[in-house]
Amino acid sequence: MSHLLNPRIVLLKQGTDTSQGKGQLLSNISACQAVVDIVKTTLGPRGMDKLIQVGEKVTISNDGATVISLLDIVHPAAGTLVDIAKSQDEMVGDGTTSVVVLAGELLKNVKGFVEDGVHPQIIIKGYKQAAALALKKIDELAVNVKKEEEKKFEEMLLRCGKTALNSKLIAKQKDFFARMAVDAIMHLESDIALDLGMVGIKKVPGGSTTDSFMVKGVAFKKTFSYAGFEQAPKVQNTDSPWDISKVLPCRQAFKSPKICLLNVELELKSESSNAEIRIKDPKQYQSIVDAEW
Repeated sequence: MSHLLNPRIVLLKQGTDTSQGKGQLLSNISACQAVVDIVKTTLGPRGMDKLIQVGEKVTISNDGATVISLLDIVHPAAGTLVDIAKSQDEMVGDGTTSVVVLAGELLKNVKGFVEDGVHPQIIIKGYKQAAALALKKIDELAVNVKKEEEKKFEEMLLRCGKTALNSKLIAKQKDFFARMAVDAIMHLESDIALDLGMVGIKKVPGGSTTDSFMVKGVAFKKTFSYAGFEQAPKVQNTDSPWDISKVLPCRQAFKSPKICLLNVELELKSESSNAEIRIKDPKQYQSIVDAEW
């Protein structure tokens, strides 16, 4: 009887919707459909770009994960589409728009069953059976390519890369960038899992997209400014398969250089303006001045 003497009180903010049951399910489906209608027009090579302004930042993109992340989605059910797109982008790196559109179509097809009073658990059970059949069919259609067959494996990666670039801004240069991406992946020495963090991307303003090139090693963005640099002879490393001087003729190329890696700073730090130096002999003052210069 104690629970009757102390009733539970729940305080809700003004304007909070407390609907439940069939009406709430239909409302959730409608909210998800509204998000899908925005994203689905960006699907495919003929998809349109979206211009989204958030504050003073303007973004133009047709990537599903980017568009959804920039939308101000308040509805909790529609927010799950954001999580789906982000998960797809992190795990696969492509297909963000497709997975959102597919989820929207699945919800659209069950809307009639919800209106007819079919229990959600029965609908979920049916979808689980359909997913099992779909996975079985995918296994039948799958084409296995072994990594030992280098030519076939490389050709398969190129086709996948070109397909992924079809909906990007660089779709016209997909052959160029697909080859660069495959070469970068093939240079990763890992048979278990590919660490994409080992592939660095350096952005240099100026030039066209086709001026991009891959360095089979480590690249540092550093300008040499020692005395006599401009008078130094320009040497082309013709033995290297990636001759940087051909791409950037105004830069200097070094053949077989010696590189020293240090974990200390070579530059002398200037003393603070309020530094105090105490001397016992006036002759020591000149030595301090000489050390400064």
